[in-house]
Formats: sequence, structure tokens, C-alpha cells
Amino acid sequence: MRRAIRHLGAALICAAPSFAGAALAAGPVTSSGDYLARMDTDGDGRVSLPEFQAWMGYAFERMDVDRDGVVSAAELPGGRGKPISLAEHRAALAATFARQDRDRDGYLDRRELAAPPQR
Repeated sequence: MRRAIRHLGAALICAAPSFAGAALAAGPVTSSGDYLARMDTDGDGRVSLPEFQAWMGYAFERMDVDRDGVVSAAELPGGRGKPISLAEHRAALAATFARQDRDRDGYLDRRELAAPPQR
């Protein structure tokens, strides 16, 4: 699964310019406060796992052209790479979220969003 996540990550980086319009429609994100404001859809001043997965999963959803819940090799830039399911992608995001949630309260605050994830 890690290899698939890396392939998807690399593909998302390559594809990022095509998704920039949607992500930047409200202007560029330049600080952890900007990320918090955009990700915090319920306005409680913190980011939950579902909010994190929704924000970080937008590119997966855009790449899954046939909407079957899997980004196949054909849907990846260059048509190469290992397929990854939405469930695998969300599991990887949950693991990243858990590493960033340093105080283990189940939410990310501005400070945690600004810090690199722990390994």
C-alpha cells in the first residue's frame, strides 16, 4: 500500500497544476491559518479527520475520472503506476493525520497543521 500511496503522491504532484484552479479559487494558501480556515468547514477552529480527508482528497476525486473509487494506472499522469483505492488513500491520510495530531485530541489546530508530520 505504501508504494501505491507514493505513486499516487507523485502523480498528484505532477497533476497539481490542473487542480490549482479549484484549490486556489479563494486565493492562495500562504499560512497555517489559511489552511485552518479553508479546511475547518464547521468553523470550530480545528480540523477533524473527515475535514482533513476531504481537503486532502480533492485531487484523488478529480483523478478518478470513471468514479469507480480507484485511481487506476490509466487515470494517472503518464498512464503508469499502481492503482489505489479511495479506502487506501483515506487510510494513508488518516495515518498522516494521526502523526500530526501531537496532542492526540483527535483534531488538528493551527500549530499542528504548521508542523511536519511525525514518523
